[in-house]
Amino acid sequence: MLLSVENINLKFGKRIILNNVSFKADTGKIIAITGKSGCGKTTLLGIISGLLNPDSGKVFYKNKNILRWGDFRKSHFRNKEIGFVFQFFNLMPDMSSYQNIIFPALIRLFPRNVKKELNSLVEYLNIKDIIKHYPTTLSGGERQRVAIARAIINKPKMILADEPTGNLDNTTAEDIKNLFIKLKKEENMSLIIVTHDKRLVEIADEHLHLENGILKKQSKQKETKKIKAVKTVKKK
Repeated sequence: MLLSVENINLKFGKRIILNNVSFKADTGKIIAITGKSGCGKTTLLGIISGLLNPDSGKVFYKNKNILRWGDFRKSHFRNKEIGFVFQFFNLMPDMSSYQNIIFPALIRLFPRNVKKELNSLVEYLNIKDIIKHYPTTLSGGERQRVAIARAIINKPKMILADEPTGNLDNTTAEDIKNLFIKLKKEENMSLIIVTHDKRLVEIADEHLHLENGILKKQSKQKETKKIKAVKTVKKK
C-alpha cells in the first residue's frame, strides 16, 4: 500500500474539520475527494503531504508515519515523492516555463542531470512551443500543463491535485482529465484529486465525499447508473 491515512482528527476552535478520517491509496490509482467548499478537503491534502499536523491520527507512506518526521525530512519527502497541482497554477511569474518546471529538480537533496528527462516531458505534455514563455503570456490550459510538468519532473509516486480543472474552460478541462488518465496508465502514478468536476470523479477508481468532517466512500456503481439514466433521458 502506497498511502494509508488513519483516524485523522482536526478541530479549529470548536469546529470539527476532520472527524476520524481514514482511507488508503495504492500505486497507480486515482482517488477523487468531493465536498462543499470550505469543508476541509484542502486541509486534508495538507496533512497527507506533511504540511499540516492534525490533532491526532497517522499518515503512512510506504509503511512509514510521515507525521513523526521533522521538517527537513518532510520537505525532502514532498520534493521527491509528491507532485502538487493547484487550481490557480502557483507558477512563479518572474520565471519562464522552463525555469518553473526545472525548479523542483534543482532543489533536490541529491540533484541529477534532468535535461534529457525534461525534453521528454516537454514532448509528453505538448508544451515545446511555450517552454521559453512566461506564465503571464500563457492561457489557463498552458499554465496548467506547465504546472503538471513541474509536478512530475522529479518522477513522484503520487500527485496531489487541488481543484486542477476549476479555473479552466470545458475543452481544456477535458484535456487535463485525459492527461491524468495517461499519467495513471503510462507512469503508474497515484492521484488524489480534490474536485467539484464530475469528469474527474468519473475517471477515479474510488470516490470519497467529505461532509461535516466525515469522509465516506461513494458507490461507483450507483454513479454509473445515474450517468446512464441521464443519457437515456436526453436521447428521448
